[in-house]
Amino acid sequence: MKVPIYSGLFFYPLSLLSIRITLKKPIYFDYAATTPVHADVLKAMLPYFSEEFGNAGSSQHYFGWAAEEAIQTSRKKISSYFGVQARQVVFTSGATESNNLCIQGYLKDRPKGHLITSSIEHKAVLQVFQELAHQGWSVTYLQPNPSGCIEVSEVEQAIRPDTALISLMMVNNETGNLTDFQSISQLCKQSNIIFHSDATQAIGKLDLTQYAHLPDLLSFSGHKIYGPKGIGGIILYSNVALKPLSFGGGQERGLRPGTLPVQQIVALAACFDILPLLIESLEQISAYKSRIVKGLHSEFVLNSAENQSVPHILSISIPNMDWEDLYRKIPAIAVSNGSACNAKSQLPSHVMKAVGHSDTLALSTLRISLSYLTQESDVDFLIDYLNKQLFDR
Repeated sequence: MKVPIYSGLFFYPLSLLSIRITLKKPIYFDYAATTPVHADVLKAMLPYFSEEFGNAGSSQHYFGWAAEEAIQTSRKKISSYFGVQARQVVFTSGATESNNLCIQGYLKDRPKGHLITSSIEHKAVLQVFQELAHQGWSVTYLQPNPSGCIEVSEVEQAIRPDTALISLMMVNNETGNLTDFQSISQLCKQSNIIFHSDATQAIGKLDLTQYAHLPDLLSFSGHKIYGPKGIGGIILYSNVALKPLSFGGGQERGLRPGTLPVQQIVALAACFDILPLLIESLEQISAYKSRIVKGLHSEFVLNSAENQSVPHILSISIPNMDWEDLYRKIPAIAVSNGSACNAKSQLPSHVMKAVGHSDTLALSTLRISLSYLTQESDVDFLIDYLNKQLFDR
């Protein structure tokens, strides 16, 4: 059976079997798209598939009690990291659902007013705001500065008396650029505005325990921090009242009904046990990123702000190169053009367009994302490979 094999933005009609037989797997540089499940995380979750398989809603017997205890223990572990009460943690299927529930759940049934976001948000936020605009909300889309970052002064200038909510991601998923969420959090509190932030690319890349001012609503996903896909959460820092978007059995205090996936929740909590490992690796990853930038021999456009981006994500655009040729030339490395959610589109990234790139330059973009798992030999190979394949050096 033939299946489409995807590399960057180009589909190859090869069979998976033939690739496994004839080719080595590419070296992985796409950790911003997803991460492998850590061995300790897998070990923690496995018993809840077959041994402790109970439904947390089954309150009449041991199996249900064990499942409920596992969930509450997990909730406490996560809440402890964020410095909130256990009831301020809401489990979801991932950051997309979290974003929807935070934004729409807060605004539901409120009088239509004004909202602020940016043109470089993830589509899981942008498309929510597009729908809210259709419903009658007024939306301001902030534009990034020349470095690709959102300025606090622009946020302040955009605030109106009827501004109800501001949503800005902590770390951009395509460029790795940081938003000054602490200053924006303070600004929102002074203005009595709820601040939501998608922290999907921030957890494990920033030590959030060191920040004094955090958003009222925070969304995140497990598969970016070495957990399984299909689990995420919301942190209600200010005990913000959300209204449910779906209805059922009343789980998660009625905010997110449906049988709780115990094994996924246990795994998500286990991810927080390995966060110290991720934070310890920051210096090494930063050195790798600098080495890549300095090691590439040709001119390229650096999209990751030099002094305002996380070490893990490096975005570069290559002028005068066709995007299909670009990705055909580099099958030995697994990199992406930008967000994994944009990958099947042949349209240029909205983030690259927002920073002023032409369609051609936006498409000819590489997002290289690193991990504590990245080896020095991987970095050496990447530099040499890109120089030879793309720059003829």
